Amino acid sequence: MTDQTSEVKTPDLGKALLQQGLITEAQLSSALASAARTQKSMEETVVDLEMITEEDIARARAKMYEIPYIGFADIKIDPALLPLVDAQIGLKYLILPIGRRQDGTIRLAVAAWSSDVVEAATKVANTNRTRIAPVIANERQVREAVEEHYGHARRQNLGQQAPQQFAPPTRSSVPAVVSSPAAAVPNRWATAAPGASGIKAKEMFSSGLPASISQASGANDLENIGEMSVEQPIVIQTVNQVLAQGINRGASDIHFEPRRDRMDIRYRIDGTLHFVDSVREEYKAACVSRVKIMADMNITERRLPQDGRISVTMNNRNVDMRVSSLPTQYGESMVLRILDKGATRPGLDQLGFSERNLRVLNNLIRKPHGIFLATGPTGSGKTTTLYSAIQAIHTPEVNIITVEDPIEYDLDGIRQSNVHEKSGLTFARQLRAILRQDPDVIYVGEIRDAETADISFRAALTGHLVFSTLHCNDAPGAVTRLLNMDMDPFLVASTVVGVMAQRLVRRVCSTCARPYRPTKDELENFGVDTNGTEFRNAHFVMGAGCDACDQTGYKGRCSVQEIMVMDDAIRNMILQRLPSNKIRTEAMIHGMTSMRQDAASKVMQGLTTFEEAQKRVFIEDGYDDKPPAY
Repeated sequence: MTDQTSEVKTPDLGKALLQQGLITEAQLSSALASAARTQKSMEETVVDLEMITEEDIARARAKMYEIPYIGFADIKIDPALLPLVDAQIGLKYLILPIGRRQDGTIRLAVAAWSSDVVEAATKVANTNRTRIAPVIANERQVREAVEEHYGHARRQNLGQQAPQQFAPPTRSSVPAVVSSPAAAVPNRWATAAPGASGIKAKEMFSSGLPASISQASGANDLENIGEMSVEQPIVIQTVNQVLAQGINRGASDIHFEPRRDRMDIRYRIDGTLHFVDSVREEYKAACVSRVKIMADMNITERRLPQDGRISVTMNNRNVDMRVSSLPTQYGESMVLRILDKGATRPGLDQLGFSERNLRVLNNLIRKPHGIFLATGPTGSGKTTTLYSAIQAIHTPEVNIITVEDPIEYDLDGIRQSNVHEKSGLTFARQLRAILRQDPDVIYVGEIRDAETADISFRAALTGHLVFSTLHCNDAPGAVTRLLNMDMDPFLVASTVVGVMAQRLVRRVCSTCARPYRPTKDELENFGVDTNGTEFRNAHFVMGAGCDACDQTGYKGRCSVQEIMVMDDAIRNMILQRLPSNKIRTEAMIHGMTSMRQDAASKVMQGLTTFEEAQKRVFIEDGYDDKPPAY
């Protein structure tokens, strides 16, 4: 005779009861055998055999699902809340609304937390545009209460069309996100909560969450996006861990990138993207929904790009994240730009300027009036440099006002304003208002259009010192860019005091730095004079890779710049609309150090490598930044 108990797989509840010490192994074996013979559920069997009570089962389920338990005697049902749950859903899945928190979160009493119940609860959240917080209660009592309050719907629909069926998830039960009691982020969109099978955060990842993330150093201090605790559902825990680890590792951006059968997570650290891990396919939508909820974005809109913002406090540091969603072939791509407001702003002398460039920059930012432009691509450090410049000249006697999109860092004692394009508050409109605030120095986050450029330059012409940024490749190219925006050459020539082009290059890790010999091609490409004193005293190093730099050979960054100072010769060339290469030649004659030369100098100082500089510094074919000999 075959032992029937050997053919019955131990249910999760049976394991939970055993692990929690509510039954013994002998009792579990007996219950399994009885359940196999009677075809009853484990719950019915252990109660029928008087091993434990229904209340014990409810408490065990609460621990198993990591959801709070509530005694039904403590529940006072408000009839006004009953319409929040469709009667058919309540009857089918044993879901009952029992309260509403001050932030609008609906508390739902449920008997279990299976995949079907999770789907139904998510539907409730989406319908009411709010969060939900489930609690486990006694199944029999929940069933009786649901029948009492929603039974009329069953009777009315008797003989009519069957109630709507909710298809379970394709694979594992992880819909959007459900708030936990510890979650503290108010938002207006639905949340849902997985964790139905006691899944742990690392199980969401295809290769297993790396130890550095699974431990999530410092993640317990991540406030306003939910505390890390066992009470939290799986997706909330996982997203919090990814964000916390990104902040801890100094990432500037966090990428959630959907692929055909997974979602890749990558951090941009020191300007380079690093692969972290891949989230399994069945959790892709849940992670995206969680991020959108935190950023107060519409989780039901998946066809259009959206922007949002997340503010958190971590280790007593205020961190903002700009969030961007983009519909792609395999789902929505999410990119979070980390703006660490609590980070210390470096001084100009800490940014890696050469002695000459630092001296020239200090002179330019102390001009009584005019406009100083910082140019370069996104992520080249323009804003950091201008913030440091503003701090360098800030005194109680100077009125400094900024207009930004958005405000990236708080500057103590400086009035900062934000544009809001959707409501019509553009750079140009805000700039006009700032001019009526009696400013001495104005910082314009970016010159994007002709109108903003015109107002900025006329402000500089009327006695204000203006700082701004512009997207172009090099310092002389800023002139061509402005003229292409239909700026009057006279206005450009008479107001611009200087232009700085900048890039960021990674520093060689000091822990694993090793000497190396550059190739002939590298030296020629950067125009290094192999007979010069600087080359003879050079200290070429490269990182071998170590734990301190995550095996990259680089840790931290420094800037590479060129600063063009306006003089009469360059002003005359602007009035004649001469091309940027002519202007570059003239600037080099008068002492400008090109980015290529500055990069080569930093390589010879042992700060970076030619390989890294080649990736970051723009060098045109046939580029020659040496001034002609006369």
